[in-house]
Amino acid sequence: MKTIRHTLVIAVCLMANTAFSQNYIPFYPADWAFKNEADLVDFSQVKSVTAKHLTLDGNEEKLAYQTYLAWNNTYQLTEYQFMDYNNSNAGVNITINYANPHGNALKSVEIINPKTIKPLEEREYTNGSFDVEKISVKRHLPNESNSNIFEVKYEGNDDDYTQETVYTSEKTIKQQTKRWYKRKDNGSYQLIKKRYLGKEFTPHQTDSTVLNENQKKLAHYIINPGKVTQTIYKYRTRKVEIAGNEYDYQQLERIVQNGKDSERYEYEYDSKGNWIIRNTYKMKNARWEFADITRREIEYRN
Repeated sequence: MKTIRHTLVIAVCLMANTAFSQNYIPFYPADWAFKNEADLVDFSQVKSVTAKHLTLDGNEEKLAYQTYLAWNNTYQLTEYQFMDYNNSNAGVNITINYANPHGNALKSVEIINPKTIKPLEEREYTNGSFDVEKISVKRHLPNESNSNIFEVKYEGNDDDYTQETVYTSEKTIKQQTKRWYKRKDNGSYQLIKKRYLGKEFTPHQTDSTVLNENQKKLAHYIINPGKVTQTIYKYRTRKVEIAGNEYDYQQLERIVQNGKDSERYEYEYDSKGNWIIRNTYKMKNARWEFADITRREIEYRN
């Protein structure tokens, strides 16, 4: 299957704590939001990013959760940490190992419970001539000494289609996800995912994302039986300098959900042009209200 290369350009997203702690991370690397969404002007100059997400209680800031990403000397993301200060059982530490020091193909992934320092899940990746072919998964069950061992297999072509099949430990099919990655005539892209569950494998959910020519999200549609959720992303363009040259950079400014303003953002930047403070405002009762703040500490190579 064709490897989808995403530019690291969008804000580090908020994980849904219970879903994240129960389901860990998607099997397919292209679905890893934390890997593909770092919002850095030039991530090749960055060693690590620590983001502290704070909520507001009156005038007091309270730390809600923290994320950490680290890249090695060949710009591979090798570590991700998520710490939830409201639910200590929801945190994870993820170590990512690659098949070679300069590529994107994965060798293994280990997911650790930072509270107990015990593994939650271990994955071994088998890669074919153009992408992942199989993942062997050992999932450690909570409060049990045994493990759930199963496989995830992939089929597709070298163009735009990938099918993921998740098997149970008894080797029966648990679920399937079908993906299409299409380039439109205007230079934008569309990613479509359909999930199939149950014995008849009827469509359970359709997830469709539209990206612009720079791989930034323009729209996201989630279609469940009887319900459609639409999210639109609005950007503003600002000038940034990379290696002495000036470029236009698109900064996420506003989110519109189901036709109504939902969130908007204001930023403060460091000397490299990367944001280090992001203030989030949410629409409540037809007015913008200051909701929370994110502070980032960025470690540079030079």
